[in-house]
Amino acid sequence: MHHKITIAIIALISFNCFSQSAIKHQKQQTTFFYTQLNLHGGYVNDYGKGRLDFTNHSPDNQVVFRVFSKNQNILQKGYVKTFGLDSYNIRVSVPFNKSVNALGLDQSKVSLKLLDTWLKFNTKWDRTSFWIGQRSIPYGHNPKIDPVSNFMTNITKMDIGFAQDLGLFTKTPLSNNLDLELSLTSGGFLNKPIAVYQIQGDSSPNFSFTDYKYENTWLITSRIGSPTFKKNEFGIILSSGKVKNPENINELSRINRIGGDWVYKYHEKFKWSNQFVVGDNSIENKKYTTSIHLQSAMDYYLLNNFFVSTSFAYTAFEDKDMNHKNYLSTTSFTYTFSPHTRFRLNHFYASKSAADNGQWGVLLQFVTGFGKRP
Repeated sequence: MHHKITIAIIALISFNCFSQSAIKHQKQQTTFFYTQLNLHGGYVNDYGKGRLDFTNHSPDNQVVFRVFSKNQNILQKGYVKTFGLDSYNIRVSVPFNKSVNALGLDQSKVSLKLLDTWLKFNTKWDRTSFWIGQRSIPYGHNPKIDPVSNFMTNITKMDIGFAQDLGLFTKTPLSNNLDLELSLTSGGFLNKPIAVYQIQGDSSPNFSFTDYKYENTWLITSRIGSPTFKKNEFGIILSSGKVKNPENINELSRINRIGGDWVYKYHEKFKWSNQFVVGDNSIENKKYTTSIHLQSAMDYYLLNNFFVSTSFAYTAFEDKDMNHKNYLSTTSFTYTFSPHTRFRLNHFYASKSAADNGQWGVLLQFVTGFGKRP
């Protein structure tokens, strides 16, 4: 009888040790490395010259490298006691651009750019987070069914010249039906490549590092609106700052913006986003212009991993001496082979009254990725 009890105790201890060992070796992954390749080109017509070439319209031909890591201690606890580092993200790209300038000369360049790079801090308060670093500013919501290297228009960049900025960001609920997003940023300080290798015409290649010089620029942007899990999202956008004039980067512009956005979603099959923003620009205290910006975009999910997307954007800067109107229309047909790989047929038409010239193209795009994403 004693032998049977001893054997049972030994078996129980062995099973317990084996179970603990098995659990110990099945830790949740906290750090992810991912590389994405984007190839994009076709027929492009600009400055009255048509050719087969690489794209001159986003997204660029590029290789993107990303590192994302979560705080293991917070994952194990399942909560934040008061305030703590939740995760960090590092994302850089090596884009290749080739185009024709206003003089008809071929020009190409390879760059190194810093993209989403930030630290995220969570708090004990429900749905309240902070970010420090380079991140997309809360300038309305334009969700996409298929966001990977998407061809859709970004009106934020058309309006103020950039969509990401360096600074402090926060998001917190005001009520069950309203969220507040707020950012205080540098006004485009890192809106330049880190380094550039450039060839223009028959000139010798030129390699240079960017000389980052702070020019007293700044930007405050906020959005008050529906949480992203709502079927219908409504939001109000407010923004003010001092940034480089998108129509002339050698000038600084004092801007003020007010607007709204509306997004309608039908499950994951259809999304329709709209945005309208008005404001003013004071350029070096000499010129004062009003501005109007609007965008409408639709995404459809069709049969067997097939997507159709279309968008239209319009921006206008006007005063008594100037009337610049910019249009951009894009259409994209996408087939997804896997969560990492997709193939697109893209078309765009762009018109700038300042250049008095239309640009258009029909492009093929191939996107694929390697590694793991969170």
